[in-house]
Amino acid sequence: MKKAFAITLLSGTAALMLAGPASAAEKWMFDIWLPLKHPIKTGYQDKFVKDVARVTNGRVTIEYPASRLAPGAKQWESVDKGIADVATFYTGWHRNRVRLPALAHLPFMVPNAEKASVAIWRTYKKMFASKQEMKSLKVLAFVTHNGSQIANSKHPISSVADLKGMKIRSSAGEAKLSLALMGANPVVTSGAKIFEYVSKGVVDGLQDGMHAPLAFKITRYLKYVTNIPGSMGTITFPIAVGMKKWNGLSKADQAAIEAVTGDELSGAGGIAFDKFTAKSVALMKKDGVKFQDAPPAMVANMKKLLASMRETYVKAAATRGVDGNAAIKYYRSQAFN
Repeated sequence: MKKAFAITLLSGTAALMLAGPASAAEKWMFDIWLPLKHPIKTGYQDKFVKDVARVTNGRVTIEYPASRLAPGAKQWESVDKGIADVATFYTGWHRNRVRLPALAHLPFMVPNAEKASVAIWRTYKKMFASKQEMKSLKVLAFVTHNGSQIANSKHPISSVADLKGMKIRSSAGEAKLSLALMGANPVVTSGAKIFEYVSKGVVDGLQDGMHAPLAFKITRYLKYVTNIPGSMGTITFPIAVGMKKWNGLSKADQAAIEAVTGDELSGAGGIAFDKFTAKSVALMKKDGVKFQDAPPAMVANMKKLLASMRETYVKAAATRGVDGNAAIKYYRSQAFN
């Protein structure tokens, strides 16, 4: 009996050795630093998490932490240090390292979030990825909001002169520069500070996508919105996996994940922004916020004052070996089609 058991045990061990080691399931950590109902979380991050588990048959699962692991501006650093495995962040926080996606941050470049998100992803893949500005990360998608407009609590903005001296909250980078060029006083804050700054009157308004009043619960503190055709620009958020984690996957799982990211994930994230923005605008109108389109004279003046921003971008792109004018042309062919 003992001899038969030993033979059976040895046979089983040999079979396991011949079969090779079992492939361990991958568990990735994906930090969250935005409100849980923000469209980046619900329409972009959540879709990525679900789709990855589905297409890899559970071989790769992604978890959110119980509490935030790092602030938004430290998400990339968090992945590089192995604290998290996946990141979403505003590329403008790293504008000394990442210059090329700022193309979408320029004024008059956004028809809506869906088209802008797909356009900047395609431009990244075609013209930017090979330059390896984010070489420690595997970038899988981009999302943008549907373009910044000017909302405030003081008075209607019908000309560039109406902005003079106004304290307007903005993101860092191109948004700040555009306001300064028009004579406003930009106040740069993170998204987390928007409610505090607007509700307490630290700023007179904000330049942001019109999802922000609903996302950050500030609709009741605003009175006027001026819509700029093509918008004042947007901000870009990649979903990116640490390269070490990515290289640890099988080629089959890499291909499966790439099949549900790229155009598909970028577009889905943009659609979530567009739908959320529509809800936000409806709520703002219900709360009495007055919307107006920028008069043609104002738009013409803006284009004149902000023309240098394109020139600055083209020079920055050249330092990365990219023809900035060609990149803008390609992006616009994808966005405005």
